[in-house]
Amino acid sequence: RQSDRLPMYKKYAQELIDKGHAYYCFCTPERLGKMRKDQEAGHMPPMYDGLCKKLDKKEAKRRMESGEKYVIRLDVPEEGVTTFVDLIRGKISFENKLIDDQVLLKSDGFPTYHLGVVVDDHIMEISHIIRGEEWIPSTPKHILLYTFFGWALPQFAHVSVLRNPDRSKLS
Repeated sequence: RQSDRLPMYKKYAQELIDKGHAYYCFCTPERLGKMRKDQEAGHMPPMYDGLCKKLDKKEAKRRMESGEKYVIRLDVPEEGVTTFVDLIRGKISFENKLIDDQVLLKSDGFPTYHLGVVVDDHIMEISHIIRGEEWIPSTPKHILLYTFFGWALPQFAHVSVLRNPDRSKLS
């Protein structure tokens, strides 16, 4: 259970911060909501704007020590391309500038799916990941995490969504 493994996820999130691949974000839900609303109004993809990426580490530490709530976000490179070979679909590439600085560790100390699945799959020595095609856009984030940790990549395969007779998604 993830709740039993919170110190481990925090340790790995801290490792990413120490290596410069993640950062503390202090943005409030109100700020993030307004940012998303403005992006939608401007017909832009909803993505974090990187405000806290530029925060000085001393300032971040001061804010943490004062009790301000924060999350830990993935620091996606602004340039370059993240590519992987899907066992079913072949080579898939994403421009890094289109990959969001995903939250990895929430303010309550729980990991998001992205950090949790990468850490758990690595520790369990998972060699092949087979998921629904709706997870293809998340795979570059996972590739970056594996790379930033220095871990070997598993094989990825994304299958078509399975549906019930009424065409609803099979879970």
